Amino acid sequence: MEKIYVLGTGKLALHCAGYAKDRGKEVLLFEMAEKKSMFMEARAGKLGIPYFHEKKQQVFQTLLEETEEILLVSAINEYILPAEILEKENVTAINLHQALLPKHPGRNAECWAIFEQEPVSGITWHYMEKEVDKGDIIIRKEITLSESITAYELFQKQIQAAEEAFDEIFQEVINKTAERIPQEKTKEISFHKSWERPNGGYLDLGWRAEKISAFLRAMDYSILKVMEPPKLQYQGKTYQWKKYEIEKRVSGEEKITIEEGNIGLQKEGMMILLKNCKEQEI
Repeated sequence: MEKIYVLGTGKLALHCAGYAKDRGKEVLLFEMAEKKSMFMEARAGKLGIPYFHEKKQQVFQTLLEETEEILLVSAINEYILPAEILEKENVTAINLHQALLPKHPGRNAECWAIFEQEPVSGITWHYMEKEVDKGDIIIRKEITLSESITAYELFQKQIQAAEEAFDEIFQEVINKTAERIPQEKTKEISFHKSWERPNGGYLDLGWRAEKISAFLRAMDYSILKVMEPPKLQYQGKTYQWKKYEIEKRVSGEEKITIEEGNIGLQKEGMMILLKNCKEQEI
């Protein structure tokens, strides 16, 4: 395969496109996001890679009309590709998923790994089939989760791991000699939808301190606009906050305090401070 279509956005899509071009492949980069990134367009231009930002249906039509043998790389691509594209004989398609498949298929997998207090997460490059995130595994890389890691921090680590893994498998995928590991079949794993939030986006005061910490960190995407701010219902009022702090090894009785726009949750040797809270209508 000498022709590569990279569909995605951000640093990973640029890396995959650049790596393939450096190895003499013809590369087309399609930014698959609602808003166009001037940075991506400029960076692609410097790399000498044709850049496109089109409506998804137009991109799909381009792929349907392609007759050459191609490798399709889905790298942080928020759109599901039609089965009729994936089933074309001239198309080999691989996708990056931000979890250790078969765990956490679907969207925002890094959030769910943290919320469920798992010790390890990671990434998976896999072949694409009509069933989303069900294709054979090519490579997985593990990432150990600390007790302080946020969704944003895990996402950054996953992108780095994904770049390294892509470089490792690229030539074998091109040569069609890459290992194909069927995913384990299980009925217990649910598919995460893009609109789903841990506990519906609400902090539960009945949780243990470690679970509250996991919830806050799972919802924390920093500058990325992935999720709406989490909420808390307390004494008939609903609160949102902009920042939080978590301090361990705090002594004292368990209590909830509201002072100067901050809500303090002290329990089980941990102080959790929700800062700059604003009351919301229920």
